Amino acid sequence: MTESISIEPQNPPQRLAVVDDHAIIRGVFLTLVEDTPDLVMAWMASSLGDARSKLLRDVPDFLVMDVELPDGNGFDFILEVLAQFPRLPVLMVSAQEDRSYPNRAKASGAKGFIGKAASLERLVEAVNTIQQGGEWFKDML
Repeated sequence: MTESISIEPQNPPQRLAVVDDHAIIRGVFLTLVEDTPDLVMAWMASSLGDARSKLLRDVPDFLVMDVELPDGNGFDFILEVLAQFPRLPVLMVSAQEDRSYPNRAKASGAKGFIGKAASLERLVEAVNTIQQGGEWFKDML
C-alpha cells in the first residue's frame, strides 16, 4: 500500500516593484526582497516614464513609490496608476520631512507612507502590514 503525501499549497511570493530615483534606495529594497521569502522583485524604475512603461508590461503585486522624482511627483502618479489598477497596494516613501506627505499619500490612495530615515525593521513591518491588507501611517511626520 502506497501512502500519498499531501502538501499544502504555498502562497506564491508577492512581486514587488520600486520606483525611486536613488540607486541606494532601490538597493535597500532589493536587499529586503532577497531577505524576505514571500517577496520577489518584479522590477525597479528610476523615473515615472520608466515606471509607466514597465507597468504596461508587468503589473506587480505591490508598489513602492517615491514622492519626488525628476519627471514628476509620486502623488499624481499613484492617482493615475490606481485609476487603472485599483487593487494595487502602494507604499509611498520620502526623504523629505514634509508633514503633509502622509496625508497626501493616503488621499492619493496609497496604503502607507514611511520616511526613508526609518529603520529597516520599521520598513519590513510596514511592507508586511500592507501585504496583509492593513495600512501603515504610523510614522506620521
